[in-house]
Amino acid sequence: MRSRRRENAVRSFGPGGDRFVLSRRNVLAGGIGAGALLALPDLGMGRRFDVRPGKSGRAALRYAFLYGTPDPGPARSGSLVATRFPVSRAASPPAPVPVAIKLAAAPVSSPDLAVTALATVDMVHDGAKITLTLIEGTSAAVAQQGSVTVTGVPHDANVLVTPVFAPGSAIVSLVLAITTPVGKRLVRKTDPHTGSRVTRWATTWTSHHALAYFDQRSGGITGPFHLSGEPSLALSTAAANSTDLLMWTTREPQPGDPAEIRAQASLSRLTVFPLGSGTARLSVPAPAPWPGGEPLVTLPTGDVARLVRGRDVQVCSARTGEVTELGIAAFSHRRAKPSAVTMQTRPDGTVFMTKPGAGVAVIADPADSFRTAAQIEFPPPASPLGAPWSKAVLSPAGDTCYVLGPAATGGLCAYDVGSGKLVGSYSEGRQYAGLYQLPSGTLLAVRPENPRLAFFSSGLSPLGTADTNLYVSAVF
Repeated sequence: MRSRRRENAVRSFGPGGDRFVLSRRNVLAGGIGAGALLALPDLGMGRRFDVRPGKSGRAALRYAFLYGTPDPGPARSGSLVATRFPVSRAASPPAPVPVAIKLAAAPVSSPDLAVTALATVDMVHDGAKITLTLIEGTSAAVAQQGSVTVTGVPHDANVLVTPVFAPGSAIVSLVLAITTPVGKRLVRKTDPHTGSRVTRWATTWTSHHALAYFDQRSGGITGPFHLSGEPSLALSTAAANSTDLLMWTTREPQPGDPAEIRAQASLSRLTVFPLGSGTARLSVPAPAPWPGGEPLVTLPTGDVARLVRGRDVQVCSARTGEVTELGIAAFSHRRAKPSAVTMQTRPDGTVFMTKPGAGVAVIADPADSFRTAAQIEFPPPASPLGAPWSKAVLSPAGDTCYVLGPAATGGLCAYDVGSGKLVGSYSEGRQYAGLYQLPSGTLLAVRPENPRLAFFSSGLSPLGTADTNLYVSAVF
């Protein structure tokens, strides 16, 4: 919503002397300013946990990319690290491998995990230069890179970039949210600590969106295409199938009658663009809630499923824009703790969803109105909300669900999907905040303090730990 905000910059220095700036740019980007990217090689090849040969005949192993913010500094920069895990407790901790800096948004991996997309923004004399870099998963090396300059963007603007992979297509869409200041004025405010009146600058901001497209075949970028019907709120949601980009936005309420503002604020829109185009094929009103960070997946049919309110799935037709809302019964309990919810597609077409605050994970069948095919219940962990968002993972075979241990004991637990029974647990008193499974089958548990990374076998045997200067937000 259009608002007057104070551009209050707080400066500090990182470990390498880099200066960080806490400003509205950082707030809009989720706390991400200038950053660094590192890589963590998957050393599972030494133990061969469920590793299958790739097309080349070699083990299908890849780097695990750690994304987060480095310590210390009140405005920590966005970072990605790729590294391999230690094979045993006797092994040396992995050395982080620098990959990139100044990330403009969280990285995004392709559906087949072959590449990870990183977006950076550099302000140049004639606007904002957007660079998309594709990092190869097996080598952590740059596979492709392309840039486009959005002209006319002032240097004090905020530009957020969201890469969107299209399953079955070589096109990577770039959704740009461009927020610019449209006016400043001095205002007097009361300091809440001293009670004295102070004078501050207040800034009015407005946002609009643009699209660009990177073609992995040619290495070229088309666009940017500035979208009509703006201004809109900077936060949006986007997904793609093999032919279309689906985008949810909310129009920014305009000054005027309060009733009209309330009516505008309640409406979002779903707009569908043919891949490579800035002209919408259709645009329809979208049901609540507003977009921004909710889990969504592209289904084999080409439709997109959006998990909203932590309990309902909206299935959106890319062909007609029609939305069908389906309730997930296991997620309907309203007395659960605030919870991170996740949704991921599986090779067999089913969807794995988790709601750790309610202590439940389900496997649902989109082909049968998201009917629950399996349900696993577990004691809620100590950290059901917050980064890293992943608190439970499903084994590649789909027979075991790994979750963070109960709040009372910490550690990790394993449940048999067929029976829902606890089949394994491990705890040495540590509470973990996130859980992932690497391509080799090894489990990676994340905690807020060092040793931040702990590695376990699929049988929950500890393999080793590693320190990092990152507050880890996600693992790719």
